[in-house]
Amino acid sequence: MDIVPKLQKLWNSLELRVLVLLSLLLQVILIATGNRRRYSTKKRVAAVLWLAYLSADSVATLALGVLSQAGGDAKNASDPKYTITALWAPFLLMHLGGPDTITAYALADNELWSRHFLGLLGQVFVAVYVFFRSFSGAHLNFLWLVIFFAGVVKYGERTWVLFSASKDRFRDSMVSLPDPGPDYAKFMDAMVLQKAYRFFGTFKKLFADLILSFQDRETSVSYFEKLHWDDAFSIVEIELGLVFDLLYTKSPLIFTKTGFFLRLFSCSSAIAAFVAFLIIEKRDYPETEVIITYILLAGAIFLEIYAVVLLFLSDRTMIWLNGNLTTRPEEKLPKLVSILYCLHLVPARKRWSNSMGQYNVFEHCLKYMPKKKKRSEEHWYCDQLLVNFHQYLHKYFFWRSEPVEETLKDLIFEELKRRNDEGDRKKVDSNWSDKILKETNCFDENDEVEFDQSLLLWHMATDLCYHTKVDENIEVEDDVKSKRESCRLLSNYMVHLLIVSPFMLPSGIGQIRFQDTCAEATGFLNHEKTLSEEKICEMLSRVDTRFVPSEVKGDRSKSLLFDARRLAAHLEKVEVNERWEKVTRAWLDMLTFAAAHCSWSDHAEKLSQGGELLTHVWLLMAHFGMTDQFQISKGYNRVKLELK
Repeated sequence: MDIVPKLQKLWNSLELRVLVLLSLLLQVILIATGNRRRYSTKKRVAAVLWLAYLSADSVATLALGVLSQAGGDAKNASDPKYTITALWAPFLLMHLGGPDTITAYALADNELWSRHFLGLLGQVFVAVYVFFRSFSGAHLNFLWLVIFFAGVVKYGERTWVLFSASKDRFRDSMVSLPDPGPDYAKFMDAMVLQKAYRFFGTFKKLFADLILSFQDRETSVSYFEKLHWDDAFSIVEIELGLVFDLLYTKSPLIFTKTGFFLRLFSCSSAIAAFVAFLIIEKRDYPETEVIITYILLAGAIFLEIYAVVLLFLSDRTMIWLNGNLTTRPEEKLPKLVSILYCLHLVPARKRWSNSMGQYNVFEHCLKYMPKKKKRSEEHWYCDQLLVNFHQYLHKYFFWRSEPVEETLKDLIFEELKRRNDEGDRKKVDSNWSDKILKETNCFDENDEVEFDQSLLLWHMATDLCYHTKVDENIEVEDDVKSKRESCRLLSNYMVHLLIVSPFMLPSGIGQIRFQDTCAEATGFLNHEKTLSEEKICEMLSRVDTRFVPSEVKGDRSKSLLFDARRLAAHLEKVEVNERWEKVTRAWLDMLTFAAAHCSWSDHAEKLSQGGELLTHVWLLMAHFGMTDQFQISKGYNRVKLELK
């Protein structure tokens, strides 16, 4: 029974030390992983970052609370132990300010800026309270002030950036000053048009749900229609990377004169405090507290220097260097930067994951084929529980992904260029794929085909066509082979979105249709012992599809298994090269339709999770004018009058 009081006494003696060091450790984790979520879709990274983000403020706040109470245990203000531990309070304020690489974990965190502002006032008050409780005129008291001002600056930076990225403030910042129209006197000297637009400065307004001007569209379209697909996607990647910085990091403040001086102040304060503490006489202070203070000072300097390195390697810095140097900025980078990349001491220069999640109906059925009931009913239910749990983990944490192939990017870009050339900018729908579905008599001409219905049908039909053996005497073009692979990747990607991120697709009952389809497929395949995807497709290809499935089994079940077989049978009648042209067109229609109908906030949310191909397609479509967020009319023209 004596062990409990002993443990309590041990914890009381170690509590403050543990909390302060844990707070520093969480800051290191945040600065190391905060930028990685830009390009990583790994759930392990997301989970570690999520835990660190949620814990960091709580641990620092708790440590400040413990520190404020520790003064009551001190015999007087000149107690050396309390004097040196009081020096930890401003370090905790710096921790509450967080690293530059992450201010918000999700968009919703930006809306809580007022809570952080109140927290700033409260924690500053606690720190000042600790200062006065410990003030004895010692050198450490004056060193406390140096670190305190740096801590207030860091915490204030975070609050300001959260406020700047909040929905209303972000929208207001995109709105230009009121424009009464051209003034005649100034009209005489106005330029014809600005020669270039910073696309980021223009298209970031889409993330505030604002309308772009007619001139914005014409400038963007005239530029992008001349680009190669590689350059176009690179521009979009950079733009989305800059939007990520705006919404989730301290970038809006850092890249200003004020931000530069604040960063210089906080960095120099940390170094000055370290030097001062180094030369101060410390014989009267407990050795353990002195060591922890050294660790905090070294940690503060490391975090500041690491932040400067990341700042130096950012796209914003490269853009500035491009505009101010005659040589390429990469040539100016020292070899140290290359070493840092090789040793993984800084995040790789990737702007997004460049991957697409994969989810396949037939693969799902194979993996989670229900087992036959055993003699024990309880054992069978336990097996099903484990299967359901495994499904959950696979769905949200361990789903498969594939890199976005260059051929797929080329297909997407060429399709958007084709629509632009045909003057088809405003037409973003999936009517073409629905038209093919109605040709198979799966639906009446007057029936409206829902998006998720069309998606699942084309997904299974694509798989069936993919595994259909082609006559060796038929020559298949290399371009068609490439489209065949791209279609399957895109098909699996769209189903992945339907299952894992349904909020990015038009609303419907896709989850129910998916479950019913899987249930019918497993029932159809249950008597088979050994199966593969090829075997499943072969078995389905032997099914008689003369009758419409809904007329045979009714419409209670939302399964689309045999409707997909009818669609595949229709496609298999078409010559193989033309077949894959049709399938490619159908998937590109559905991809662009989904991208255009996903809200800007959902696109923005995905930027913090490694990014989505759908978001890149959406912004690329916007650059081609394929969005409703443009003015229809030209408005007044700005011209320059020349007097002869």
